[in-house]
Amino acid sequence: MNKETILRMEGVSKSFPGVHALQNVNFDLREGEVHCLLGENGAGKSTLIKILSGACSMDSGKIYMNGTLADIRNSLDARKLGISTIYQEMSLIPAMTVAENLFFGEELTNRVSILNRAKMEKRTTEVLKKLRVGIHPKAIVRELSTAQQQMVEIARSLIKQRKIIIMDEPTSSISEKDARELFRIIRELRSQGVSVIYISHRLHEFEEIVDRVTILRDGKYVDSVWMKDVTNVNQLISKMVGRELSHVAKAPDRTKDETVLRVEGVRYKKVIKDAGFHLNKGEILGFAGLVGSGRTELMKLIFGSNRLEEGTIEVRGKPVRINSPKDAVRLGIGYLSEDRKNEGLILNMSIERNISLARLETVSHSLILSSRKERRQAEDYIQRLRVATSSRLKKVKLLSGGNQQKVVIAKWLVTDCDILIFDEPTRGIDVGARAEIYKWIEMLAEQGKSIIVVSSDLPEIFRISNRVIVMSDGKITGELRNDDDLTQEKIMKLMVGG
Repeated sequence: MNKETILRMEGVSKSFPGVHALQNVNFDLREGEVHCLLGENGAGKSTLIKILSGACSMDSGKIYMNGTLADIRNSLDARKLGISTIYQEMSLIPAMTVAENLFFGEELTNRVSILNRAKMEKRTTEVLKKLRVGIHPKAIVRELSTAQQQMVEIARSLIKQRKIIIMDEPTSSISEKDARELFRIIRELRSQGVSVIYISHRLHEFEEIVDRVTILRDGKYVDSVWMKDVTNVNQLISKMVGRELSHVAKAPDRTKDETVLRVEGVRYKKVIKDAGFHLNKGEILGFAGLVGSGRTELMKLIFGSNRLEEGTIEVRGKPVRINSPKDAVRLGIGYLSEDRKNEGLILNMSIERNISLARLETVSHSLILSSRKERRQAEDYIQRLRVATSSRLKKVKLLSGGNQQKVVIAKWLVTDCDILIFDEPTRGIDVGARAEIYKWIEMLAEQGKSIIVVSSDLPEIFRISNRVIVMSDGKITGELRNDDDLTQEKIMKLMVGG
């Protein structure tokens, strides 16, 4: 690709207390290029894009836009330079409409400075139509699904007509179908000369849309490679983790002939329609389905976050009523939410306190919290799960996504639950951390725990499951053994209601 370099970052360094997030990192971006930033969680990718988008300042280094030294002190500076960012954690305002979110901060007005809602809604309709997304411009954002909110984030960036768009894990919360549409939009943007900085751990996406990859490791620049020169993705993985990853085989099947959970004929609003399944001791049961199929809602019914309207749930052969998560934990059921930031962690609390929260009795005596027990427990799990942190007292919000997920896992390991539900356990997590989480899931099954893994990533379903349940439109459409006859085509047919 022989195009003009529009962005160059030289010698960028940034430190936080106890952590060198970036050390003398270089990065450049060309016109009409899709350039991927690749690295394990904690490698410095998020810090680099936050510096570029004005969310934080660098300690040293230089940024050039079209050959001119740029001074990016805040998000307004970045926007003026034509830089837009779509973060992994969505930044929409829930109480506002789609159109209001798209134009927030840059509202359209008429000649007497009165808000021109009609014009904003018309332009919103145009960009959503271009995305082929059936969302009304007057829809309230909090009433949209996660996938729909993600598409609104993308539309907001497109409507501003930025020259550089940063996408942080844009496909992590949308279906394969929506991802295909996103790739189409990215190709269209590229043909118009728009440059995209793309962050993703889904390596199979790279061949479709990525032109070039820059790899970071431990806050340092490792290499930049053209995708056309990459013959095997293991080349990228080795550069990313600094080691060869062993061949990934299917999880061993340690399923016992003992049913620990049985769900029959359950209904919830119009989302779950007469669903039923069983889970055996020592089994890893995968749940596949498109976004909106009802998988998460079904898991929340089992965990007591949603209230059962009809049907029965049995735990170890006995009918139970689960009216709250507290009831579920008492019955030995733990739930690792797909939304770890809002439902799995208290971000302003320390790692130590987050780990102990689900079962405070493990670190207390006669209703008095033992600081010594809490410290020892936290240090033990930080070491066992290899949480990358300078201190157990560090606030969870300062950790990378992979390390945050490890803290959530530690929290539930402390409870010693017999049934564990992992909802999208590796969303937004790099290859190295993903392999560690698979290892922990397998170890738990070996100990006799029963595991449910909900995942939108079919290779993950193949990798980790002993048996696969498929959902579509609130119903269970199939149950398959994960053997040599199982194919992606068989699962996809059931996912679309076949």
